[in-house]
Amino acid sequence: YLVACATSDGKLYEWQLDATTPTLAAQITNSPTDCKGLLVTEERFIFALQADGNPRKIAWCDREDNTTWTAAATNEAGDIELQSNGEIMQAARMRGRTIIVTSTDAHIATYQGAPFVYGFERVGTACGAISRKGMVALEAGAFWMGKEAFFFFDGSVAKQLPCDVQDFVFEDINDNQRTKVWAVHNSEYAEIWWFYPSAGSTECDSYVSYDYGENHWEIGT
Repeated sequence: YLVACATSDGKLYEWQLDATTPTLAAQITNSPTDCKGLLVTEERFIFALQADGNPRKIAWCDREDNTTWTAAATNEAGDIELQSNGEIMQAARMRGRTIIVTSTDAHIATYQGAPFVYGFERVGTACGAISRKGMVALEAGAFWMGKEAFFFFDGSVAKQLPCDVQDFVFEDINDNQRTKVWAVHNSEYAEIWWFYPSAGSTECDSYVSYDYGENHWEIGT
């Protein structure tokens, strides 16, 4: 099944594959509204990001039951408001954990089972993400672009990533269009690519890439 968050109304939708009787995507029953995104965790829960319009709230459904969102002793649904002064930007799953990056800091969610289900820990400060698509997660870590620097989570803490072209990129980027920045992982060549709008453009026309295997950077258009 395909699940997604609509940018038009913040509702969570599901499209069920049925080759014989095609159907339209439908809102997930009982799911939160006014969200900014979602994530399916490694443990098969759906995380609703900025649930109910709260910029720091994460709500999750019962395991493999995306119509049960109200916590009870008989299920594992729940929610939490992150202890952060930023708003949730993006989340991604890694091996055994989920990383959540806000506009100011980074957090890790770890499955614990009943009664709390998930535990949340801040792993970095002053490392907020520049956009909602600017992070890439690998097996044990993650990379993302911030507003003035690049960051990575090494499995323990979030750190600034040394970058030879940092001054060029952040002086060249169109800050008014920074929400369009997006990242992709080129696993064949051990590279992370970020696409961004340059100072003279309103759409992505430039890129910066990091080779984490050989530890070097490239830029281009």
